This record gives sequence, C-alpha cells and structure tokens, in this order.
Amino acid sequence: MNSVYLGHLSRVFPEKSGTQLRSMLKGYWRIHQRALLGLFYSDRLNRENVSGMVSWENRDVLDEAVQEGKGVLLLVPHFGDERTLHILLAITGYTMHVISSRYADAPDILKRARLDVSRRWHHVAFPDEPLRWAYDAIDRGEIIQISPTGWGGPKGHWVKSFGVPVLASSTPVRLAKSTGCRLLIVYNRTLRGMKSHITFQRFDPESLDISGTGQLFARFESIAKQYPEQYNWMNLVIRHRETNTIARLGNIPKNESAVEMAAVHADWDPANIQKFQTVSSISASPGSAPAE
Repeated sequence: MNSVYLGHLSRVFPEKSGTQLRSMLKGYWRIHQRALLGLFYSDRLNRENVSGMVSWENRDVLDEAVQEGKGVLLLVPHFGDERTLHILLAITGYTMHVISSRYADAPDILKRARLDVSRRWHHVAFPDEPLRWAYDAIDRGEIIQISPTGWGGPKGHWVKSFGVPVLASSTPVRLAKSTGCRLLIVYNRTLRGMKSHITFQRFDPESLDISGTGQLFARFESIAKQYPEQYNWMNLVIRHRETNTIARLGNIPKNESAVEMAAVHADWDPANIQKFQTVSSISASPGSAPAE
C-alpha cells in the first residue's frame, strides 16, 4: 500500500522529492504505531499521573466555551492520537462524551483497549444510535468529541479534502445549527515518552451548512500540512477509495461496510480522482437514511 500513500502525498506535496516523501511516510507510520500503542498505554493513565503526560495549547479556548454553558462539540481529525484525546480530557476533569466505532470486526483485545478504558472515564456512543443523547448532553453544557473525517454516511456533505472529493459528516454543523453549541477544532499531537500536546482552536464557520463543513476540512488540511507526519493519511486513502466506489455504485449506501465490500482494486488508485460535480449529485440509496 505504500505506493498508494506516496501517490497521494506526491499530489499534496508536489514540491517534495521522492526521498522526502518516503521519509514523511515513514514518520507517519511511526506515529500510527505509537497511537496503537497508546490504546494499551491509556489503561495506565489516572488522575495522579496524567498532568505529567499532557501539555496544552490554548486550553483557555475550551474553558471559555464550557463556561458559556451552551455545550461544546470538539471536532477532532484523524491526527496524532485522537483515540486517547477524550480519555485525557475526561481524566483531567471535563465531562466528556465520544462518538466511536463499535470495532465489531476487531480482535477482542483491541476492542477492549479501544472501548473499555474510555467507558471507565466517560460515556461512549455509537453512530448507529439515535442522537437524542447528544442533544441532552449539549443541553447540560457538556462536551462531545466527534471525528468529522470519518464515514459521512447518506446525510454527509461532499467536500474537497487534499484536492479530492470526500463524503464528510454533516453532524457537526447540523448539531450546532439546531442547538447553538460551540464548535472547537482540537488535535492531539503525540510526543516522545508517550506524551501528548493538545491544541484547541475556535471554529466559527460563516454558515452551518455544507459550506461550513468545507471550511472545516480546509482547516484540517492546513493542520495536516503543518504536521504531515502526525496526520493520519490512511484516512485520506480510505475516504478517496470510498468516493470512487460510491461513484461506481451511483448511490450512497447506509453502512460504510457495504462500500468497503463493493470496492475494487481500481478504487484505490490515487490517480483515479472523481470530478466534484459528478459525485456531489449522488444521493443516498432508497431507505438508507440513518436513525436520528
């Protein structure tokens, strides 16, 4: 798969040499393995040792948003170690919720590492559950972490990400529009010694619709270019492949697994880039709307 990754990276960073791109990819895989190790290491974290494991940037942005009492939606890209981010925040004292995959196909040891520690510290919800709990949490002024770079689903927004059309989650702007909650961009940069550096940024899009989702992904792209080894390029590879598969199917299935099963070798080709006008007209399959 390295040739697929390098194909995307050469397009995103045209000024980089082949040697530089391979070094960047090697650095990414190192961060990726560090994040996997972090899943198991998080079991050791507690209120006594967490302060020595985390450094903060613009933490006052989060505290001010919480104090407003309108609820806070953390928009977290697949970057660094996003799976430990919500655990660190909960241990630090914030009332947290996270929308997580069920990891149904993962080995039990990995599933436990990804879900059990999180449940020890905060509420864990899943994308196929009704969103009523989220509205209640926001109404109480609490914090929800979501990864908009994940599977967008039938109600997703078509936006551009690193020059390719991808189906992005519309949940952030839909929740903000209906509740008035605050939106923050947050990312967890991994450091040596299993430490983390968490950065908070205000996000006030011009409008809470598809253009707001596009602005969000432009911000994510800027962060990725600033820290290219920390960004999860696997996410771009998968979203790009999904777009190609959806274009062949001519519709958006309800479940991400259906898109994965329908993929063919050509869908992975980094040179196979759909025209934005073509995919943006593709809608959900009949009866595929997700639960609310």
